[in-house]
Amino acid sequence: MSTPVLADGTEVRISPATARPLLLGAMAALSAGAAAIHFAVMFEHFSEYSLYGVFFLVLAWAQLVWPIVLIALPFLTWTQARARPARFPAGWSRSGLTPLAARRMAVWLWLGIVGNVGVVVVYFSSRSIGLPIGPDTTSVEAWGGLDLVCAIEEILLVIIAAAVLARPGLLDRPIGFRSQTRSLASLLAVPVVVIAATTAVMTPAWAGSEGPAGMASTMASASSSSTASAADSLQGGMGDMGSINGLPIMQMYGSTNAPTAAQVVAAANLIKETDASLVRYENVNNALAAGFTYRLATNGEEHLLYDGNNPAYQGLNPQDPSSLVYATNVKGHAPILLGAMYLMPDGVNGPQVGGGLTRWHSHLQICEGGRLVIAGFNVVERGQCDPSTWTDRYTTQMLHVWVVPYSGGVFSDDLSTAATTAAAQAALAETKPGHLAP
Repeated sequence: MSTPVLADGTEVRISPATARPLLLGAMAALSAGAAAIHFAVMFEHFSEYSLYGVFFLVLAWAQLVWPIVLIALPFLTWTQARARPARFPAGWSRSGLTPLAARRMAVWLWLGIVGNVGVVVVYFSSRSIGLPIGPDTTSVEAWGGLDLVCAIEEILLVIIAAAVLARPGLLDRPIGFRSQTRSLASLLAVPVVVIAATTAVMTPAWAGSEGPAGMASTMASASSSSTASAADSLQGGMGDMGSINGLPIMQMYGSTNAPTAAQVVAAANLIKETDASLVRYENVNNALAAGFTYRLATNGEEHLLYDGNNPAYQGLNPQDPSSLVYATNVKGHAPILLGAMYLMPDGVNGPQVGGGLTRWHSHLQICEGGRLVIAGFNVVERGQCDPSTWTDRYTTQMLHVWVVPYSGGVFSDDLSTAATTAAAQAALAETKPGHLAP
């Protein structure tokens, strides 16, 4: 079809627009939108499991390159002259493309369909039955805005690509626009909607399970192998243990405000790094050989403090924790590693990397009978004191990070016998390979 126009007595025919730019532009925008989302969550997946990160990295680049090639294919007709004559694929003679470009377009659309269908299948599996590989194959991930929008974009892409493969003539179907404005608006409609939707769900409030808070919560759970969420560590613990001479037996430090998304991620990374670092100390003999020889025991557990001169063991350093905590109250079983305790230098506040999740604490030191005692626990420290001149004071600030399920959460300060016993039994019930060897 064409529209006759008279200009200076001469008839000019203007060919109408076709659906090709609309269809190719829509598929390109949908693929690029999905790629943007996968790039956004790639680093969180690397932190969770390296293979997940590699998968998202390759997927994101594939979804970014695919639309570029898709748009360029109709214009690569210069290769036709150098190639042997090619036949149109079945049904593609009315596509408006050369035979070679049509063949390549068909192959490229099939690749896009197969790839995106595979991704969608993996996505729905992770939300329904779990994934067969990874750090936790028993958990089903939660639905969220970010992942749903990404899946919708991939499904729409597959639908459009399948429609073009079924009816290639759609590419050359005439579409008339009454004005250039309407033509431009039609061309930009899908890309604008994709950009708006993708941008909206990248905000923390909409992202859901694939956003910063959701991913950090998943990593915290997997790294600690705990059924308690990271948020639970704001609750529980020893609570108010009373006071001596007007001073609280235990003192807490830091903000109680709810953590930001970045702080949740930082807390999850601390848990993961601590868990990885402590593997070498599951056998208590390895800990003793490494210099953790200063023993403080209470309520069925034993703190082994580093007793050397290396300053690296002070502060929040997962590679060199200040102290290791073992359960020693399981009859007939070797000490069971429960977690680490980080100690700050005297007078230094602990970094609250996880916001309200990672509050530091200290214990009141008193002098009884010439011995230094941790009040409330009757733990006797080494060294002597003079009761006549002694002034009650607090220990350096400390933070526990438990790598087994623990009462009150991953950062709980609960050192009760009940908490220790429950943690030891939970550790023994775990089946994680390489952990908790007797």
